[in-house]
Amino acid sequence: MATRMQAVIFDNDNTIAKIYPNPKIYWKDVFVKTVEECGGSVPKGREEEYMLSYFTNKGFLEKLETIGLKTTWAHFQKAKGVVDERERVRYIRAGSSKLFPDAVALLRALGEKRVKYGVATFTTKTVVLEAFKQVPGLLPPDAFFDWNDSLRDRLEKPDPRIAKIVLEKLRVSPKRALMVGDRLTDVQMGNMAGMWTVLVKRRAEDGDLVGQMEREIETARRDPEMSHRVPDYQVTDLRQVLDLL
Repeated sequence: MATRMQAVIFDNDNTIAKIYPNPKIYWKDVFVKTVEECGGSVPKGREEEYMLSYFTNKGFLEKLETIGLKTTWAHFQKAKGVVDERERVRYIRAGSSKLFPDAVALLRALGEKRVKYGVATFTTKTVVLEAFKQVPGLLPPDAFFDWNDSLRDRLEKPDPRIAKIVLEKLRVSPKRALMVGDRLTDVQMGNMAGMWTVLVKRRAEDGDLVGQMEREIETARRDPEMSHRVPDYQVTDLRQVLDLL
């Protein structure tokens, strides 16, 4: 890479931050509390059934009506953001969730090099900043695209407009910026926005998913129509990103 990078956009969850100790338990808890926030109650023992309906968006609102809860998708999503933020902040303040050590090292180095950085995430800005506050002297991100932005603009990854919005806030062109994430949707978004892309592979956190992504990447390499899912670089520790700047 001959061009000097001026900015880095990070995904949050599992890229720079370990938000929840046990993802399956965490999301089940958030889902149940979101239903309660909307005025309903998930039948005991059927939590996963209702969660699957939500995540696939197949008959979800109709299923809620069977327990006497009438709401809209927009209202439920807004409530989920409120519950998720509340729970994550509680986890962070309790010391159960935090920025990864390699992320802290990279972020400090970026600050020293005066390389801007932003965060594109489907949690809230409040959650991200809370984790940064736990690390003395760590500079907060220069720009965000968060859950509330997603609801307002109706944009989800891998839509490249998300990356472009953050780049505009950073005032940096795509070819002078890295997109760093732990999912191929992050890679796809960055590639489609014209950025350099980095996939961080956290086997301790993602386990078999890393191998699955590696296989998907190899398949995509052989298909020109899938090239947007191939990262320019792959790392196992965010400190390796320093070599790309």
